[in-house]
Amino acid sequence: MLPAMSTSVAAAPVLAQAPMMPAAPAMLFSGMSSHRCAECGGTFPDSDMIAFESAWVCAGCKPIFIQKLKEGIAPLGVLNYAGFWIRTGAYVIDWIILQIVNFFISMATISFIRGGGRVAGMVMLTQFLIGLTLQVTYNVLFVGRFGATPGKMALNLKIVRPNGEPIGYARALGRFFAGFLSGLLLFVGFMMAGWDEEKRALHDRICDTRVIRR
Repeated sequence: MLPAMSTSVAAAPVLAQAPMMPAAPAMLFSGMSSHRCAECGGTFPDSDMIAFESAWVCAGCKPIFIQKLKEGIAPLGVLNYAGFWIRTGAYVIDWIILQIVNFFISMATISFIRGGGRVAGMVMLTQFLIGLTLQVTYNVLFVGRFGATPGKMALNLKIVRPNGEPIGYARALGRFFAGFLSGLLLFVGFMMAGWDEEKRALHDRICDTRVIRR
């Protein structure tokens, strides 16, 4: 009998250590998505937050957030999208600047046109290429570096990603050429900014960008 009793006593610690389930809470919450609060910066599950446009706010910051909305203050993290008309004003300013620069380029090369024939054709082609290069450089450098062309800077506008981050040089280049698509079919692609809920033109949709007020 004594050997049997010693065997049961030795097995008891093994049975006591068996039921261990530490992974259950992780399995329960691993599929839940979370966001950063636009006010306090903390990260919370979506079920404990409210969403307003592009911003998420935790329960603790909700009263402050709502008060800012009532006072007309744009809360942190909320993108204030720029509409069609103010964007058109920025395009006009940029167009005037580029026309002035193109004028001086034309004056510098117009004397060669007097040669006529093939020489004149080469000069006109050169002027076209210079003008296109100027537009590309103007848009890509300013938008890639500052997030806005001088026209948009004058009206306090900025081009950003959906989360408010800068778009960078590569996306600025793609956005410039996508703008040609917006100009097709009587500029309908540009006019889309007038009725889109996030004020996106066609080239904004293609390149996943937004134009906002600073």
